[in-house]
Amino acid sequence: MKHKNRAVFAAVLAALALLAVPVLAWLYMQRSMETITKINMPNALLIGAGDAKPIQQLELGNIDVSETNKSKDVVFCVYSEKPGISYYLQLAHTTNIGFNYEIYKAKLSQAGKLSYLGQKYNEGDRLEGDYLNKKSDTNYATDKYHTFTYPNSSVEHVQKSAEPLYWKSANKEILPADPKDKNSTGYYVNYYILHISWDDTVKNNKETDMIYIMGGQG
Repeated sequence: MKHKNRAVFAAVLAALALLAVPVLAWLYMQRSMETITKINMPNALLIGAGDAKPIQQLELGNIDVSETNKSKDVVFCVYSEKPGISYYLQLAHTTNIGFNYEIYKAKLSQAGKLSYLGQKYNEGDRLEGDYLNKKSDTNYATDKYHTFTYPNSSVEHVQKSAEPLYWKSANKEILPADPKDKNSTGYYVNYYILHISWDDTVKNNKETDMIYIMGGQG
């Protein structure tokens, strides 16, 4: 039988500040996006694929869940021309497929075990954080922030998998501050691995989830 791949479309943006907009409106603000987007602001934080490459190269187009290791790793980074910027890393995603998401710190290394877009990386510690609206013992979201995400739709009119989960890092991340820490691209960079995993309950059917990764002060 010919396998069909699970499709995962990643919409990614980075912003130093979210102004007066509640941070929990992440997905509402961007849910209509059909292409990868980035926002430039003063002292902007940017999100790239691998080593500050264009985010369009983030390899999240298709995931074959028949793979024996039941996981996929992709490398992204937060970077800026300005040193020492602090930010929270934020993740929002729908739950149609049943993937599990974890974020690990990473470092460029010629001896790294993970090859990604022409570079090698070593995996570091898992980034601590919490889901802000996850139902106990399920992979679904509560309706706690429904009005932020769907202000014009009642809970009854939104499929439960389309109610996004919102995750936020427990502590602020900080870009390198020493001018010597600029990498070859001329930016101050922090590297991360998005680890996507699943179990045998996830089958090869054509499904779609939306993923948003952001860095912000809020």
